[in-house]
Amino acid sequence: MSANATTIEIPASLYTRLQSLASKQKTDPAHVVEQLVNASSEIADAIVRDPALRGGRPIIAGTGTTVRTVVGLYKLGLAAEEIAGELPLTLAQVYAALAYYHAHTQEIEADIQADSEERVMREFGQSQ
Repeated sequence: MSANATTIEIPASLYTRLQSLASKQKTDPAHVVEQLVNASSEIADAIVRDPALRGGRPIIAGTGTTVRTVVGLYKLGLAAEEIAGELPLTLAQVYAALAYYHAHTQEIEADIQADSEERVMREFGQSQ
């Protein structure tokens, strides 16, 4: 074990899944965990927040495209490849937005709901 290694306890069922993945990749479970951590940090770098852009909503780095925009298209039934074709995004950026959504579902859903037509109508009433 290296000087920087950290030991954590995980449920046996999770370890079994890690062993299965490691076996498929012909590596050890620690390497699989390292890959997952690296992928997680790449996703974190791909999605940013800036209070000056899009009201501070999470956006895809280097673009003005919000995660919720990608999610909206996904919920309409578009595949990731189709979303990448519709928006000026790479497939990796689309997947990063979808991964962010799945990791922060409550936050994104609350944001979408806050701007829903139904909520606006309830709050401000119908115009005459």
